Amino acid sequence: MNRPEKSRDLNLTIAMILRDSINTLPYSLQGINNLEYDKSKVKMVFVDGGSTDGSLEFLEKFKYQNTGVYRDIIIISGNYDVTEGRNECIRNADGEFILFVDSDVVVPRDLLLELVKIFSNDPKVAFVNVPCIVERNVEGWVDKVYRSMREPQGMSCAAIRLSAINDVGPYFVGFSRGENPNELIFRLRRKGYRYVVIDNEALHIKQKRRGFKDYLKTSLTASVIHHYQEIEAGRKYLILKYIYYTTLLVSLLLIPFFPRIFTFIFGLLFILLVVRYMVKSHGNIYSLLIIIVGILMPLGMLILLLRKLKDKIAGK
Repeated sequence: MNRPEKSRDLNLTIAMILRDSINTLPYSLQGINNLEYDKSKVKMVFVDGGSTDGSLEFLEKFKYQNTGVYRDIIIISGNYDVTEGRNECIRNADGEFILFVDSDVVVPRDLLLELVKIFSNDPKVAFVNVPCIVERNVEGWVDKVYRSMREPQGMSCAAIRLSAINDVGPYFVGFSRGENPNELIFRLRRKGYRYVVIDNEALHIKQKRRGFKDYLKTSLTASVIHHYQEIEAGRKYLILKYIYYTTLLVSLLLIPFFPRIFTFIFGLLFILLVVRYMVKSHGNIYSLLIIIVGILMPLGMLILLLRKLKDKIAGK
């Protein structure tokens, strides 16, 4: 990628939330220092959630060594969870956009140049996701599926236009089970903004292999909670998705009793899903395992609704 003229460099903020990250933090900060960009236009915001392993001291050393190199370096420490930490970063950010980089992610050298080009060329782009690949020796089938789907996959490395976040409101609002960037993307899209997933990739270091069991567990717990939150935020499409998967599950269960009709219904719905995911994943056969998990997700949603009903009756 050709280096743009320095006069076209935008003021921006790089943000990181962390806790007890001393094993990966040095690599992540080295990746940031290696970025090809005028660092005098870059503000850095670190929010530490209460590290006890020396991470905070390492950040202070980094700040001391880079004072005068970056436009500003802010270190905030407190009892922050992930969602509170992200919002604290945003409150202290300025410039055209904020780039979140997790403490176990190493960014590519030309990332800021690409992001500046994207945000400058299209004012409607509000969210840019940078795919984070894991080291090849720990790449599981979940990672292979995510790479092929080309959809936003979390906030490990992602940039948000600050004017857009001011337009739609806080990053995460009242989420009790971790962060949910899809809800933010939904709110941005309702305001006419777009999201982009770029081809450039960051390295997610020292991650364990993620297999089917991990994906199933996450889908039936955190993912179901996130879907419920998105439905509450107005993403009604997910209701249709759960109706579809519920019909698929019920048809499967009724095949032994009414084999002719429900074999036809299940087969038709299943084939449609196979075609959809094969097209969406560009032929990645691993994506078909998502269908198996999807069939079970209505059970997870049912359990969640029953728990909420129980809490409501108990007056919680």
